[in-house]
Amino acid sequence: MKAVFSRGFAAGLLICMGCIVFLKLGGGIPGALFFSAGLFFVVQFDAQLFTGRVTRPDYDPLQKLLMLLFNVLGAGVCGLLASVFLPEVREAAVPLVAAYADPLRVLWQSVMCGICMYLATTLPPSAEGKLAPADRLPFIVYGVALFILSAYGHSIALAGYAALARSIAWWVIPLAAAGNALGSYAVRFLLTTKKC
Repeated sequence: MKAVFSRGFAAGLLICMGCIVFLKLGGGIPGALFFSAGLFFVVQFDAQLFTGRVTRPDYDPLQKLLMLLFNVLGAGVCGLLASVFLPEVREAAVPLVAAYADPLRVLWQSVMCGICMYLATTLPPSAEGKLAPADRLPFIVYGVALFILSAYGHSIALAGYAALARSIAWWVIPLAAAGNALGSYAVRFLLTTKKC
């Protein structure tokens, strides 16, 4: 259980670092590519990211909830510190956070992000045990680029952006986390259903 705390916090911190570089680069394709470094290091060092592990059966619901909590704390601490020391990043985060005001839009965007995160962090059965973490880089880059460039909502990244901007509605992060989980479970069901 201790690993959920430390590795969960670390995962949030790494995702927030991706948020910072995305904003520093002004978004777009360069921002999306460098944001994926945060997720790459999460995978490389086996940090515990809720959106990458929510469908895994080796975690019980309490562990998943704690993982989410410590992801949000890690992203929040990193974002708050960056808002103090990188004021230009704080200014860039404000309009991004303001875009998350419609609950239905947040839900849809986060479901779609959950699909991307499942694809980025889950190996297909044919590759299980055959790929080292570094070999997973293409999965990660494509999955992250897809959700970033499509403006889908990643709950932990939203926690980082919210801390950077120092504002977000209280309901956005839990709703985005629920949507991320729903998208991950839905695509897992679709991709793992036995062929007739």
